[in-house]
Amino acid sequence: MNFFKTNTPRFIKLTMVLFLTFSGNAYASQSYQTLMADTLTVQDSVLTVVDKMPEFPGGEKALFGFMNENVVYPKEAIKKKEQGKVIIRFVVGRSGKVENVSILKGVSTLLDKEALRVVGLLPDWAPGEQNGVKVPVYQIIPVVFKIPTEEEAWTVNDKTVVVIDNVTMPEGFDTRILSPTSLASVAVLKPFPKEEKSRLMAKYGREAANGVILITSKNDDPEYALADTLKVKAECNEPAVMPQFPGGKNEMARFLTDSIQYPFVSKQLKTQGKVTVRFKVDTAGKVSDVQVVKHADYYLDREALRVISIMPDWIPGAKCSEKLSIYVTMPVTFKLDVPANEKVWEKNDKTIVLLNGKRMPSSFDLKLLNFTSLASYKVLQPTTKEITKKLMSQYGKDAANGVVLITTAK
Repeated sequence: MNFFKTNTPRFIKLTMVLFLTFSGNAYASQSYQTLMADTLTVQDSVLTVVDKMPEFPGGEKALFGFMNENVVYPKEAIKKKEQGKVIIRFVVGRSGKVENVSILKGVSTLLDKEALRVVGLLPDWAPGEQNGVKVPVYQIIPVVFKIPTEEEAWTVNDKTVVVIDNVTMPEGFDTRILSPTSLASVAVLKPFPKEEKSRLMAKYGREAANGVILITSKNDDPEYALADTLKVKAECNEPAVMPQFPGGKNEMARFLTDSIQYPFVSKQLKTQGKVTVRFKVDTAGKVSDVQVVKHADYYLDREALRVISIMPDWIPGAKCSEKLSIYVTMPVTFKLDVPANEKVWEKNDKTIVLLNGKRMPSSFDLKLLNFTSLASYKVLQPTTKEITKKLMSQYGKDAANGVVLITTAK
């Protein structure tokens, strides 16, 4: 199971300490004139400390990443419980190429061989320079091989339980199909220590022995962000009170329904959807700085801006009696009233959704999908009696409500 953009951890986790160690420089006490007079000696010698040291492309962090991505802990070494630090020395030549890789201090034949292999794969470095002349320079990298504990080796896998909005997904659910922008929170619960493992299994079933991923999706509730730099008294420990539309959510929904004038062009084109807007509710409760942060179409966007701009004053946000200016982000929904004889098929709670052949819970929201991670997405609509009968014979009686077939990219 891959989880979003994060790399799937290896079965064996490598703890690797990368740093550069240098011995004294035999040329350090020599003057510039002496060095230039003996140019041939400088160019043919391998130095340990120079004015400008060689640099791995991207720096030490990139070097660590390269090693961690390419080192493979030999299985035989794991069986033998071999671990320790392999000290590798090599030369970064005048062209930046890695040369003369050797072991200064080994651990075992298997680990030494793997360390040599990976260092031999290093790309060209920015070469070192002494007095403006490119010179070969020694570099030393200690690579630590450590056999991880069971907890360190654990990673999310195909049997890890995935729970979205308190509903358990089928085994093997691929979280890559979810759009990160549609999620409010993600928490990975490891089955460690034993007490936590028992608690997870008691709550989520035996499969929770492989860990649990808890996901909550975003809803249409407004999001809030502080709009000014007002500093509340340091001794104030009360939570901030968010701004509120007069009368609450129901009154705001009624206001939007009564105020929206569906744009003629959008109605003709049968365009509908959500426009996400962001606006400021200042310390007096007045609405200002209205902007569209997620578009639907030009005309719906303009209407959303108009409606939000004519909102009545809100009850302003506050903390410890100090009123705050707060940004509010919320959707404005546009939905056409379609006559019964013109209505087209729409997904409902009984529509069958098959992900890689497995039926998803009825509550699964297709809006959570990241379509770039899908191999195919096909909707089978029960538009005629013949098609409905065929779908029901193939997928069961719920197919009368339509079937959505989804496959994920390999």
